[in-house]
Amino acid sequence: MKRFKLILSLSIFFIVLQATAQEREVSGPVYLDSARAVPVSAISKKKLIPPSTEFKIVNPRNRGINQVVPGKGLPKTMDPTRQAEPGELPSKATILSFDAASSRSTPTDPTGAAGPNHYVNGWNSAFSIFDKNGNQIVPPASLASIGGEFTNETLGDPIILYDEFADRFLITQFSDTPESFLVAVSRGPDPVNDGWYTYRFTTNGALPDYPKISVWSDGYYVTTNKNSRTASTSQVVYVFERDRMLQGETAQVVGFPLPGINTNGFYSPAGFHAMGGELPPRGNSPVIYMQDDSWAGVSEDHLKLWNINMNWTSPGLSTIQEHQELGAAQGVSPFIATFDGGAFSNLAQPGSAPDLDALQATMMYMTQYRRFPTHNSVVLNFVVDIDPTAAEHAGIRWYELRQAGDGEPWDVFQEGTYAPDKSDRFSGSIGMDREGNIGLGFTVLDDSPETPIYPSIRYTGRYATDPPGVMTVEETTIVEGLSPNPSSRYGDYAHLVLDPLDDVTFWHNGEYFEGVDRRNRVGVFKLAPDFTNDVGVIGLVAPRNATLSNAEEITVVIRNFGTNAQSNFQVSYAVEGGEPVTEMFTGTVPGTSSVEFTFSTTANLGEIGTDYEITAQTFLPGDENDENDEYTTTVRNLFPKDVGVTSIDAPKTGLELTSAEEVTITIENFGGEPQSNIPVAYMLENNIRVREVFPGTIPVGQNAVYTFSRTANLSAFGRFRITAETMLEGDAIPANDAFSTSVANLDCIPTGSDCTSHGDGIHSFELAGILNERIPCVDGYADFIQYSTDLDRAQGTYIVRVKTLYDSPQDEQFSLWIDFNDNGVFDEEERLISSAVIPSANTWHEYELDLPANAALGEHLMRVRGGDVTFSGDLNDPCSVMEYGSTHDYSVRIIDSSLSLDDFLLNEARLEIAEQGNGVFRVFLETDFDRPLRVTVHNLLGQKLIENQVESTGRGYLYEFDMSYAATGVYLLRIGTREVGKVKRFLVK
Repeated sequence: MKRFKLILSLSIFFIVLQATAQEREVSGPVYLDSARAVPVSAISKKKLIPPSTEFKIVNPRNRGINQVVPGKGLPKTMDPTRQAEPGELPSKATILSFDAASSRSTPTDPTGAAGPNHYVNGWNSAFSIFDKNGNQIVPPASLASIGGEFTNETLGDPIILYDEFADRFLITQFSDTPESFLVAVSRGPDPVNDGWYTYRFTTNGALPDYPKISVWSDGYYVTTNKNSRTASTSQVVYVFERDRMLQGETAQVVGFPLPGINTNGFYSPAGFHAMGGELPPRGNSPVIYMQDDSWAGVSEDHLKLWNINMNWTSPGLSTIQEHQELGAAQGVSPFIATFDGGAFSNLAQPGSAPDLDALQATMMYMTQYRRFPTHNSVVLNFVVDIDPTAAEHAGIRWYELRQAGDGEPWDVFQEGTYAPDKSDRFSGSIGMDREGNIGLGFTVLDDSPETPIYPSIRYTGRYATDPPGVMTVEETTIVEGLSPNPSSRYGDYAHLVLDPLDDVTFWHNGEYFEGVDRRNRVGVFKLAPDFTNDVGVIGLVAPRNATLSNAEEITVVIRNFGTNAQSNFQVSYAVEGGEPVTEMFTGTVPGTSSVEFTFSTTANLGEIGTDYEITAQTFLPGDENDENDEYTTTVRNLFPKDVGVTSIDAPKTGLELTSAEEVTITIENFGGEPQSNIPVAYMLENNIRVREVFPGTIPVGQNAVYTFSRTANLSAFGRFRITAETMLEGDAIPANDAFSTSVANLDCIPTGSDCTSHGDGIHSFELAGILNERIPCVDGYADFIQYSTDLDRAQGTYIVRVKTLYDSPQDEQFSLWIDFNDNGVFDEEERLISSAVIPSANTWHEYELDLPANAALGEHLMRVRGGDVTFSGDLNDPCSVMEYGSTHDYSVRIIDSSLSLDDFLLNEARLEIAEQGNGVFRVFLETDFDRPLRVTVHNLLGQKLIENQVESTGRGYLYEFDMSYAATGVYLLRIGTREVGKVKRFLVK
């Protein structure tokens, strides 16, 4: 093999190119080489080498050199392009679904491609071959079995590709002996019998990590995760001489930098992969990468494109040039493509399994390019965090870019972020069929105890005629995961391709788990129509849930699932299985499109509070698929008047809350008619209600925000209960009128900690009924006082479970307090756990919490702090700022199950304190207990101000007292026996 060194003339050329580039930086190649072909014969089953069964973990290069700037970057709130609801268009059942590999390589790197008659499957570091029916015709074998340059090579990170323009398969992996890229090109379309040409392209001293290969007319293009710190000047993109490789001749390789790129440690740009039967013109081969404005050196989220122009006659004259930056002005909405400060453990699994790598900073494989008569299109995707204010929530940001003509600029035709519910979605692979329909395969994951989802593989899609930016096809499962991933390493990618025979069938390959085994599952699906004549009803537009009448118009959505336009066919609807109403649709529905149709005959839906089942159906003569003709749904006739408070938005827990805090609520209209001038009220603790009127109008099913003109006094330290409610006259369902919350005025909130760089602090916390996982680190403090659980002092001992992400034995510790005296201060005697060691990361650790036998009954604040005690502040000082750690506040309610029946009655009694005006308060304790009780009032210094005896009224206890001369502030009232009583705070203004 002959190696061509870069010489001085090439360096001068590079400088001249940079000097003459007016707007975009341009570079020549920085590495030239060549490789000879080593032919191998047909794959022999007798000579296959079994794949390794050893556990092997492979970590990506450039970990730990991230340049994330905390707090930098947009958006600051929810992703503006989020698709929050799933698609509703009926999907087709998968054509085929089969396990393609089982391995313990970590990760497996699932990859595969369909050819005319075969599906070639690859993983770390092996391959197998199937026919198009999913039958395995070449069993699992080590990549070394290919022979030639692959002999004894098993380092992995494979990619399987089908070059449809040449009818050839490619199998690739990297090598470190020396650092190089191995390519096997089949000598025909039959990967079993046609033989292979194998090549070893050296990469000049650095392993070509995470290589992704794509087809262009003048070369095979490879992007790598290599030389991250010098990617703008080092060879990180390689081009192989495709024409010669297809002939088995010695082929050249040219290495380019990516001028002007910003990286964040691990990174993965992508070349455009041509498909669809027509090659693009030679030259202007694009490479694309996202640039996240939360990284150092990036001022705006954007997509960055380069063009590579090859000159195989004089390779040193080839160029790469910055071509475009697509930012906000060009239609790219802000995105957060960074998780956990660039760390590689991000998404929580069910149970105690480690968090998974979200595969951030990666243009997910593949980036598929296709030519149409009027334009060129490319589709691409990457993972984003859809809401930076909460725990990591992964969604898939996807794009279709269009180019009006060859060499023209690229424009954003559509963008979207697929995150239709609370589950994480990531490891996407996207493609476009010949009709312009888009398929998207991905992994879904959910750690919710109620709806746990182990890593599972699903797909969605959209039709070319659908509204832009939305995946309209209902989400469909390829395989449901059976177990969690035992490692944080996932993927490292999935692989979706188009079948070259029909150019509309998608083959998707991804990773899931069963026990300790990592499995790759192939799912085959199609969006394009199967029939020419096929229509059905897919939705009800009107009526919606509201106060309905006895003459409601019925409007449905008719879908043409076929290719032929359709008109003049019957449509019907029936209510509660009654006599159908049948009418003629006289309009036209184009192929793979939807239209609305309103019946002229109305429906009687006039009974208040009733659910009505409505079934609609089409009757197309010659319909080739009657399974999708019918649609059924339920509509509710709502009570006209039904409103309520659904949240208290202010005040929030904080420092130095004032005597004039605004109270802001959200009011929702649950009823069937718009509502105006709604009476509302709020009550602080059990003081007199503040009554006002919301003056606006709230439409059916909508909500509105209202701020009271009268403020609340929260100036005293401690915890406050706030209740807000609506009081609409004639409200049909009073049970949903009110909402309560707790806020605290704390003497300290230790913000300013750093718990992102190394994963310090409490990442997950569990005590009794509180389970809080994947706790985001923003500034070191988080308010969780809405999380509450009962602790029985008769039980005495509870188990506290905590998890951290920082792995440093003895350094990471945590402490816990309960504010038993309810003064908003966490005193030393209220610390129940002191400096407990958290010995390892990503693992639940258990500790005993001993409640004092005389712990004050009732609800109290609880504070939990964790961090690195070697480099932080004082862990056992509840107010000090920890340099590396976190502080969280919760609520607990102390109960006592050992109490006698009388004591139990007192403990469960309802205590109310209401201000009567002029400083006079009335106390009412509702209980069946009937013996005399004692009532006392204390200030927060513990001084007793009132003590008295109170008798039962027959249904409880009533007591009035005068505080008109007392100082403004918070006081404590207790009523009960000497052993058991109810305690409540009240405010004197």
